[in-house]
Amino acid sequence: MPYYITKTGLDVFDTARAWGLAVVVNVLTEDEVVLRHEDWAFIVVEPPMPVPNSTIASSLAWRTLIFDQGWQRVFMTTRGEGAWSGKRDKAKDVVEQQIGSLLTDLQNPANTVALGSGETYLPGGLDPTGFKGLRHKSKAGGYHESSPEDQLEVPKDHWAIACLGMATCGTYRRVKEARQINWLVLLPVPQEVRFSYFRDVQELFRLPGLKYHGIQNAAAHYAVQLAERLRRRAAAQGSLQDRYLAVLYFRLFGAGQQTKPAQGNQLRLEPLMDAIARDPHGTQPMLEWLDYCFRLGATKGAEDLALAATELVMRWDLEAYDRLVRVAVRILGREQVRKKNPRDFDSFLRRTRTEAIQQAMEVMSHAVV
Repeated sequence: MPYYITKTGLDVFDTARAWGLAVVVNVLTEDEVVLRHEDWAFIVVEPPMPVPNSTIASSLAWRTLIFDQGWQRVFMTTRGEGAWSGKRDKAKDVVEQQIGSLLTDLQNPANTVALGSGETYLPGGLDPTGFKGLRHKSKAGGYHESSPEDQLEVPKDHWAIACLGMATCGTYRRVKEARQINWLVLLPVPQEVRFSYFRDVQELFRLPGLKYHGIQNAAAHYAVQLAERLRRRAAAQGSLQDRYLAVLYFRLFGAGQQTKPAQGNQLRLEPLMDAIARDPHGTQPMLEWLDYCFRLGATKGAEDLALAATELVMRWDLEAYDRLVRVAVRILGREQVRKKNPRDFDSFLRRTRTEAIQQAMEVMSHAVV
């Protein structure tokens, strides 16, 4: 029996709930779970064996989830030293006590979430729109008028699985921008994904320890790295089994004594997914070249390379493509960049080949802007 996460219009909240539900079903069944996207909902297809009646609290995998560092990041906007652990424990208790009734409700394709009339506020580290409050009609049919400081209330069972999904599948990166500590937050949107162990999915979402020039730069490199890991799987399996639609991203910034979220956006992944599906082996040179555009672009003096690569991955149009090629040629003549980062410079030099550049043009020609 499938489970339905019907959309509310809050993109991060909905996607996090889908990941959280998939993780719960995987932990309970210890079997493969399929997470699928539709226009109106995310659908979690359980394994052939139904979800057992045993409590999730007895699962060792569930108990280890509580120690994931992502929990502290999700509740970063909560005031008070150590307050995040109380929120984490509350989410844990809600899942353990209410998962049975929630699974029953989610078997109904017509289930909805009553925004603005629940018992729990959405934290800023989970959804920037929900943290700031809703000022328009939502897909769930509700309308919530709020002041800038009025957080959105949601039912606590949906709040709990959303927090779980963000803690396990979201990526948080601490950065220093203009002498201020900020956080970059990323969450992938699945199109059709299957996994037998949720930790395998987490491995796809790692981000290297580079210096990023803003949230879009981090999101673009994240997209390229995710695409390369999926390409390797596709090359080994003979076809692309798992697909992702987009990367949701937003930034958390310091505002006095509190951390607050800035409005987010998304980077679409269809051009990269389609390229891998067409030729999982042929896309390797391009993805490796783009990866080293970002790696070398993190070096002082090569920032324009990272920004040009970001623009291409965000837009996939002729202007962005032409700019990246021109910047790449200029970078090869910068001796100071070679001296500062000889390893990545040499790797970038080896990967700047006609094959990689032509493959990038092919992706662009198939992209629908």
